[in-house]
Amino acid sequence: MLMPLMAMHFQPSYGQTEFTEVSFEQGNNPKRSKYFLTGKVTQLETSEPLAGVAIHIDGIFAGNNTDAAGQYALTLDSGKHRLVFREFGKKPAHYIILLFGDGKLDVTLADRDFELEVFTVQAEERDRNIRSPITGVTKMNIDEIKLVPAFLGEADVFNVLQSMPGVTSVGEGSAGMNIRGGQADQNLIMMNEAIVLSNSHALGFLSSFNGDALQNFTLFKGTVPSYFGGRSASALNIEMRKGNRENWKGSASLGTSVSKFLVEGPIVPEKTSLLFATRLSNANWLLENANEVDVKKSKINFHDFYLGISHQFSENNSLDFNLLNTGDYFRFSNKFGFEWDNLVGSLTSRNLLTDNFSLVGLAAFGSFNNGFFEPSEVDPSKIDNGLYYFQGKITGLLTLEKVDINFGVEAVQYQMRPESLRPLTEESGIAAKTIQKERGLEYAPFVSADWNPSENFSVSGGIRYSNYIQQGPDSVYRYQEGAPMSRLTIEGVDYIESGQVVKFSGFEPRFSFRRTFDNSSSIKGGYSVMNQYLQTISNATGPTPIDLWQLSTTYILPQRSQNASLGYFRNFKEDEWSTSLEGFYRTTDNQLEYRDFADLFANPHIETELIQGKGKSYGAEVLIQRNSGGITGWLAYTYTRSLIRTTSNFAEIQVNQGNWFATNFDKPHNISLVTNIHIGRGRTFNTNFNFSSGRPVTGLTSNYVVGGIFVPNFGNRNEFRIPNYFRIDISYLTNGFIRKWDDKINFSVYNLTGRRNAYSVFFQREGRNQRLVPYQISILGTAFPSFTYTVSFGK
Repeated sequence: MLMPLMAMHFQPSYGQTEFTEVSFEQGNNPKRSKYFLTGKVTQLETSEPLAGVAIHIDGIFAGNNTDAAGQYALTLDSGKHRLVFREFGKKPAHYIILLFGDGKLDVTLADRDFELEVFTVQAEERDRNIRSPITGVTKMNIDEIKLVPAFLGEADVFNVLQSMPGVTSVGEGSAGMNIRGGQADQNLIMMNEAIVLSNSHALGFLSSFNGDALQNFTLFKGTVPSYFGGRSASALNIEMRKGNRENWKGSASLGTSVSKFLVEGPIVPEKTSLLFATRLSNANWLLENANEVDVKKSKINFHDFYLGISHQFSENNSLDFNLLNTGDYFRFSNKFGFEWDNLVGSLTSRNLLTDNFSLVGLAAFGSFNNGFFEPSEVDPSKIDNGLYYFQGKITGLLTLEKVDINFGVEAVQYQMRPESLRPLTEESGIAAKTIQKERGLEYAPFVSADWNPSENFSVSGGIRYSNYIQQGPDSVYRYQEGAPMSRLTIEGVDYIESGQVVKFSGFEPRFSFRRTFDNSSSIKGGYSVMNQYLQTISNATGPTPIDLWQLSTTYILPQRSQNASLGYFRNFKEDEWSTSLEGFYRTTDNQLEYRDFADLFANPHIETELIQGKGKSYGAEVLIQRNSGGITGWLAYTYTRSLIRTTSNFAEIQVNQGNWFATNFDKPHNISLVTNIHIGRGRTFNTNFNFSSGRPVTGLTSNYVVGGIFVPNFGNRNEFRIPNYFRIDISYLTNGFIRKWDDKINFSVYNLTGRRNAYSVFFQREGRNQRLVPYQISILGTAFPSFTYTVSFGK
């Protein structure tokens, strides 16, 4: 319960931005290090509550938003704070809070006159890059995401992230992201802290998260807090918003490629709310009108739906239920295809037990199934695999006089589904077979502490002790000593019915600091160690949605990375301009690589096709960002190198003789320029410029003739590069046709110049002598326009 308010006073404070100063005193009650600040945010003109208002505290946006009733509740350190309340289309409200007791502050926001004032948009709060204690953090809310042009006109998390420094992808048609030179599977992707293994649509062009139901996201690409683990590169937590607790409302969208519907409202007014959002693709008519015969015969379908139910038991106790289901089907002509589906459900309990102690509990379930089929081969066949998992996590936060302590434990139980190969027709010569896969348990206690000894210096440190046990049943092959593992060196097999097969564990220290020199500059640095027990295996040059997830085993050791980063941050003109320069270096042990001509699927001894090695990545990131004015946006440049070398004791299976070579996703130069031109009331014109170096490929170096037949000779792995990548996207957002309706229009063009960017290069025999010649593969070699019309209904 909040302590009674003894005294408060208001005093205007003026500067570049006008702040209102508010003081809360606790009187003679015992002094505490933390106090509560609560209140309600309403619309000035109508007095209606405003949901989803972002609350920035001391330049930091940490996912603090008003709920569906406009209410908010904050726990703040005793002392002085700067609070800014922001909502798209509203004038921000600025406050200086002197908090020495619990208090209540109600806020009103007025509509912004876009014709008379400039608009403010930024990926993060203006001076967050100066005041945040952790380097390598990117935060953004949905209103900012919508201003970046995207494929099919959809507001998309992954598209926005790839315009920020340090985040790239292998190319169009590849699932996942590469963050600071890491593999796509080295990123921990979460929805409200529940693990999501499959997170893309349409071969990676879109994420699985509906922007209409999304609240904000936070990406940790430098120092990852100790309460996140299981991956060796980064952590991305996507927060879904809660439904309105007072009124029913929704929206419906019809587009050239995607249709959407959303509804939200109170099941029990002021207590229980619901939000349901769904998307369905309708892009096949575009394929049917293409010039290419194979494209005409192709098909792409995807869907997703999200359900969120939130219940408030009391002011200090709540329970949230979240469910995400996604599904995709892609077929290229009658040659090959993919299909996959994903289900993630979670239950989160939040409880404030005392004035300085809170507890959060999470229980989650995930299921992922995928398949690859070849319907037109001589022997039509299909491969199916997948996994399901259970996740549990409990986190406590204890606030003392000089330090905040975060502690808890997390566990994930993985069960891999059997991998099966089966014929598609009775005439197929493929023999059906099923390979049983592993199961494993990963668990980790963690603790961290945040210490702010002065306004100009802060330290955050923590440790995570991760453990992994592979559990039976399993078949462990024995191999001949003094020879590399292969089918030919198998000497026997041990069958383990139950219990522990193998165990791995390790400490994961995390540390970061921030030193502020003045109100406009600071340096930040960090170091972290992370272990990864779940990896993906792919037979493609880039990650695909059907990649096989593989647990650590006796022969496939877990990855262990060491990450270091250091950055300098400087703002100009009262934070109108934000700039940063960050450098990073990471090493990874036991990173997977593939032997030449690897046979990966439906293989009971897959370790014979793999080889582990040492990876390293390093580089620098530059971000120049304009936060306010008629034109806003950012310029991001990243220089990254991502290298690997195999470390086998046997020269005959080494890749490139054991020397360092570029990974498939090594793209040294990456440039993104995002601009938002605010034309007037509710209208913006947006552009997204992208350039990157071509990724590495293994190329043909020569042909020689044996008996009149050309025999190709390939060079070292990833010795060559495909052409550089270049793309421009545009979008125009405006109000709709009918004034009485709350309608919006989104017109966008992906790949405006129609450039045929190369995804890869393959070699094909040509002519009478069957000499191999190179051909370039392009996924989207044309401009891709889209139009979406959205109507909102309800209050």
